Amino acid sequence: MEEARQGLANVKETWLLVLDNADDPDVDYQCYFPSGLLGVVLLTSRNSECHRYASTRELAMELEGLPECDARELLLHATDTPQEQWHTFHDDAQRVVTLLRSHPLALIQAGAYISCAHCTLAEYPRVFHRQRTRLLRFRPSQAQSRYRDVYATFEASADLLQLSQTEAAKDALDLLSMLGICAPSRLPLGQLFEAGWAGAQRILSRGDVNDIGSLTTWHVSHLPPLLQPAADAWDPFRLIEAVRLLKASSLVSVGTDDDSLSVSMHPLTNAWVLDRLDTAAQHNAWLATGCLVAVTFFANTDWFKLGRQLHPHVRALTSLDMDVMFASEPSTKVPSIIIACGWLLEQARDDAKVKDLMDNLLKFLNLDPLTIDARWVNIYRPIAQNLLHFGKAQMTVFLLEQVVQIREQTLAEYNSDRLASQNELAIAYLENRQVEKAALLLELVVQRRQTLAEDNPSRLASQRGLARVYQENGQVEKAAVLLEQVVQIEDHTLAENHPDRLSSQHNLAIMFWNLGRSKDALHLMRHVVELRRRVLDEGHPNRKYSEEWLKIWEGVTNSRPLSRE
Repeated sequence: MEEARQGLANVKETWLLVLDNADDPDVDYQCYFPSGLLGVVLLTSRNSECHRYASTRELAMELEGLPECDARELLLHATDTPQEQWHTFHDDAQRVVTLLRSHPLALIQAGAYISCAHCTLAEYPRVFHRQRTRLLRFRPSQAQSRYRDVYATFEASADLLQLSQTEAAKDALDLLSMLGICAPSRLPLGQLFEAGWAGAQRILSRGDVNDIGSLTTWHVSHLPPLLQPAADAWDPFRLIEAVRLLKASSLVSVGTDDDSLSVSMHPLTNAWVLDRLDTAAQHNAWLATGCLVAVTFFANTDWFKLGRQLHPHVRALTSLDMDVMFASEPSTKVPSIIIACGWLLEQARDDAKVKDLMDNLLKFLNLDPLTIDARWVNIYRPIAQNLLHFGKAQMTVFLLEQVVQIREQTLAEYNSDRLASQNELAIAYLENRQVEKAALLLELVVQRRQTLAEDNPSRLASQRGLARVYQENGQVEKAAVLLEQVVQIEDHTLAENHPDRLSSQHNLAIMFWNLGRSKDALHLMRHVVELRRRVLDEGHPNRKYSEEWLKIWEGVTNSRPLSRE
């Protein structure tokens, strides 16, 4: 090699050296470059760090996916469709291009599969969803790429990581498996891991709680090793190194959210990761990811900042079979992870997904959906909240009365879990038009929570609920005074887009309107709508409630109010 390099360096004419597929992250390709000013080196690589070899940043060109028009042409050409007929298959081709996200090799494979008469272009999306692995491993017999098929291309990158014996490479492979359990969309890894470390610290300092549904040191022990949960301070070095290797292998794309590390994957890469894991590996990846999400939820009082971005990933995480989730783990430990995921989905108001998840959990554990076993009481709280979202207030009351009875028999009067279940039952009473019962219970909870700090979220939540009771009783002025106090405190202690703060402002605006303070009501509700449009999806019920109220007030002022939060 050295003789060839020196020979090119001594050539007196212009020359071109091509280094194709220079993908190995452990190889320094600089040693292949001849010296001299008459030559050009063209290097192709899936290793993003190879951009450093370019003499200027402008000469390092990152190739993105094909433009859609070019992707359609590549696909139709690969199907052997005559060019004069391409316009006939435009829509079918576009659906396949969208499905494969313009991945060139995947499009070539799809075209080869179709040209072999295994299916038509129109049928390909349906066949793909049924036989994804088969289709992505299919390869043409001629004119194959170096790595032959899409999955083999990705596997080549993983092979290079597996050959490396470094800690960073092992971390990268562990992280890759976790990302395969998640969705391909952007994941705020930096914030997620830092919050997970903080949650682990809280659990380790608190010690274990003998309560099914609570997070324990067992969950901390199953966090990914690169998190270093027992470390004295959060250190992102191992995470950054793992992501760097995955990015260098072209397996992830890297960005930043609020100056914090985030990653995303091509959907086909994401599918390959999940498909390459056997059942045991899927379980291990699910357990590490699930513990991370659950511990993050436990620690993160500002969960709403992550909730919207985590939503698609929690959906993917909870889409695996219960058999994969539980495997041979203790049946009393895994439900804690599922409950935390259920609460995250509930906050996103993914009501149908929460119902499916909790129904499957009850069925797997062989639990009665209506009669609560005291050992499993924590499972029924998200179930009750979900029933309330579906308008089944009477059934919610039935379940929560059992929860409260169990809590009152086993927990002290001022225990936070006991008070939380009483608060939830009172709200259910209110939705079930049992206003007197709601008032008695909420006044008790508010009185007992007076021992908490003025800005404690639980204390403010019970005061918020009591203000609603006063409003239902026709004591609107009294309700407004109490809720204004809550809003004033939250204005100083919570971020302006915090859901609790926006909920309080939403309800206060309604009270202002009912008191004839229309100017104040409109001003406050416009503020709520503006912020909710920034942080909530278009179909989120809370956003829709605020928008509908504002529309009524700005239009037909005598319309009947639609809903309250």
